[in-house]
Amino acid sequence: MAWIIGKIWLVIILASGYTVYTKYETHSETLRTAQDELPAVQAQIAKKQKEKKDLENYFADIQEAKEKIEKVASEIERLQQQFPAEISDTDNLAMISSLAEILNIKQIFLSPGVEEDKGFYFTKLYNVKAAGTYLQLLIFLEKIGEAKRLLNVHDMKLTKIEKKQKGRFQLINVEMNIGVYRYNPNFKESRGIEEIEKASKDEPATPRRRKRKGSDEE
Repeated sequence: MAWIIGKIWLVIILASGYTVYTKYETHSETLRTAQDELPAVQAQIAKKQKEKKDLENYFADIQEAKEKIEKVASEIERLQQQFPAEISDTDNLAMISSLAEILNIKQIFLSPGVEEDKGFYFTKLYNVKAAGTYLQLLIFLEKIGEAKRLLNVHDMKLTKIEKKQKGRFQLINVEMNIGVYRYNPNFKESRGIEEIEKASKDEPATPRRRKRKGSDEE
């Protein structure tokens, strides 16, 4: 009995040592498992970081697109306001008729058309019929292009006068349509930004790849 009591300390030490050893083995196994899983975890972290970066780039692209759209729309509205506020048949017909008379163009006939809504502006055509030489008509077109008012020759048709003519310069018949414009005060250029924002929310979070600088465009 005394021998057992004398050796009990050894039993306690051995038991404690076994417990410590068991805990150490368990800890070592846990550590080895964690070390084995570390590359996969690191890969997952890298993947998530890339996804985060791609998403940041994706939404940055959306913001950049919105800013560009706003800039273009504002430029369109600025250009729109350069059109006159109204179309005056009296002034336009008088100007065209005066140009023709100065150039001695004959048989001038003018007929205003109907305004057409083209979105951010209205346009109106004036049908012009007259007779003149090639040189007279060429100068007439140049003067139309130089006019302060915004005028545009939409189409033109030249036909030979069959009747025998006297004189060195032969007259020809001309028919053309000259367009005039005015801006539409009720028009506002659509930005489409709400559609972009809605689409970005509805789309799955799969950002597109950003093109590398210098890469060939498709």
